[in-house]
Amino acid sequence: MSANEPAMMGKDQIVDTLNDLIRIVEDSHEAYRQAAEALEDEDIKALFNDLAAQRGAIVREVQRLVAEQGGAPDMGGTVMGGAHRFFLELKNNVLGHDREAILAEVQRGEGECVRAYEEALAKELPLPITAVAIQHLDRIRADRDRMTLLRGAAA
Repeated sequence: MSANEPAMMGKDQIVDTLNDLIRIVEDSHEAYRQAAEALEDEDIKALFNDLAAQRGAIVREVQRLVAEQGGAPDMGGTVMGGAHRFFLELKNNVLGHDREAILAEVQRGEGECVRAYEEALAKELPLPITAVAIQHLDRIRADRDRMTLLRGAAA
């Protein structure tokens, strides 16, 4: 390593950062799954089931990266994500299957996912991990933007 290169993160820091991503993406995975169950529109139900499957694949990929670093991959979501899902379920029960409200909550959750990935990418992660995280962030941003468009169409 030359004097001009930034110091890489230690393995524990890398594992912690990746496990943070696992937790937030697992929250997204569960939110899409629950939103698909709550909505009656077959088109959006199919979309949300597809996005839930994509998020599940991202979780598995990040878990693999953690294992490659010698760490123990996290298997669950965040406390805040649990609260978010509870709020989504409560909103469902109170408002019924309100497409606009569900889209707003999913969009908000995707915004949290984007924020977590941006924070992770601001760190000195190894290049192969950074490349994977950039691909995930691009996908999540595109899906968040898609929710914005769907909300506009639902309004």
